[in-house]
Amino acid sequence: WKSIWNARRMCAAGGHSYATAELKPTEISQNVSLTDGATRSELNIWKVTTTQPFTTSSGDYLSVLLSLWIPRYGWTIILPIAICAAVGFVYDPRFLLIALMLLFIVVPMLMSFLYTYYMLTPEARRAVIRKQVEIDENNFIRLIYLSDEKKENAESGKSVAQRTLLPIASEEERAPLPPLPVPDPETIQWSEILSVRSTSRFRVYILKGSRLTFLLIPWDALRPASATSCSD
Repeated sequence: WKSIWNARRMCAAGGHSYATAELKPTEISQNVSLTDGATRSELNIWKVTTTQPFTTSSGDYLSVLLSLWIPRYGWTIILPIAICAAVGFVYDPRFLLIALMLLFIVVPMLMSFLYTYYMLTPEARRAVIRKQVEIDENNFIRLIYLSDEKKENAESGKSVAQRTLLPIASEEERAPLPPLPVPDPETIQWSEILSVRSTSRFRVYILKGSRLTFLLIPWDALRPASATSCSD
């Protein structure tokens, strides 16, 4: 977009010349350079919401996963059990035994497979790591991973923990394990987000992918006061 100059006047003021320009409203909505090097962020228009640091447990992730998975694929479990039960009541009672076997043997095995398929993935680890999120609506979501808060507080209680060790423990046995590395920040483009849903505790961003992947942000971490301008 080119700016439309409605008026241009030159005036001498202390040996400096100044130019005035009037911009179209559509120009401001684009992230392009404006007059005198001004950008949209400098005009205090671009707003980014930054959450407070938070963590989500694997149980929270699993509960949201089931609430999303069952409406989509739950019929594949319920339908065979219902058919066997109906045939057992009408024609052959032995099908009732098959329905019970499906319910108490096959379904638990399927749930363990789902746990392995969805929970032991890099996407699930990304969801439960302590982090801070920057949200720019319709543009991107940036994940800034942080170190574990429990590990940060471990040093303060180190002396207490050492007093509780058994006398037979040697110095080598008391050596702590090296901490896991904190992943690099990650940016999710808005085009990778399929939909946004809300639960009683979380805002859920459902992402594209071969698996059912999503991002959880607790409502407690989203506060109106955290919405700040990029120009601040």
